Amino acid sequence: MPARYRGPVLLPPGELAAIGNFYLRVKILAEGAVAGLHKSPYHGFSSEFLEHRPYMPGESSRYIDWRKYAKTDRTVVRLFEDETNLAAHLLLDKSNSMAFAGSAPCGKFEYARTLAGALAWLLIRQRDAAGLALFDERTRRFMPPRSTGRQLSAILTVLSRTEPGGGTHCGSALEEAAARISRRGLCIVFSDLLDDTEPVVRALRRLRFNHQDVLVFWITAPDETALRTTGPVRLNDMETGAEAVLDGRTATTFLHEGFQRHRQRIGQACRDLNIDLEEVSTIEPFAAPLMRVLEKRRRLL
Repeated sequence: MPARYRGPVLLPPGELAAIGNFYLRVKILAEGAVAGLHKSPYHGFSSEFLEHRPYMPGESSRYIDWRKYAKTDRTVVRLFEDETNLAAHLLLDKSNSMAFAGSAPCGKFEYARTLAGALAWLLIRQRDAAGLALFDERTRRFMPPRSTGRQLSAILTVLSRTEPGGGTHCGSALEEAAARISRRGLCIVFSDLLDDTEPVVRALRRLRFNHQDVLVFWITAPDETALRTTGPVRLNDMETGAEAVLDGRTATTFLHEGFQRHRQRIGQACRDLNIDLEEVSTIEPFAAPLMRVLEKRRRLL
């Protein structure tokens, strides 16, 4: 059972230290404007025919120019093809359902925005460009990616001031955001995916069609996936206010079977589309899912 999380603070210093030596790589060719970590589809496009770039800790040593090191005592990497910075969009679900906490010490939105803030910090730290989109029934705010410290400050400010609200149309909102992304890069989705399966899959397919490397953090609260009771259960829809009273056995069966069907279909779609899907429970320390994803991406080096 994962360790219980004691409540997030946006960008806790101790948690950032744990991920500080990792770099977030993309699985597809990226278009960029300056030299960075990621392979580009264009030779001589972003780095003006530079032959070397600094070696970054954790990278494979096979491309280090050892002759250059012997002459200058500097560790540099030979560039056989152009490398570029990355345009990353952080797509954060702010619908009312994300306010749910249940028995967890924090709600799904609080957890998700902490993950988003940490990844914005990591991306901008490695000279990539990060942007932010907030959505519920539609896209409510869209900040184009930039790679400056001012951009990081702006993202963190928006995250800290945003509260969950609005209904859920995750699929259509993500499609709307996808229509505003013209440059290939990385899209990171933070959502509980509480929408009909088909619109969600259609939106993920649209992002991939737009040449996006897609990473999905599926945020769940433990009470949503592990209801165990035999007594009467009162269910409240956090978005419409509707209520229903069911016996515990019926509610448990309905929740378990429905969630499993949804999980299987989303999971299969992500495998088919080559999308990274990370299921996250809000009782985990927030650094745990970050470390899992960064470790997977580190293997791309």
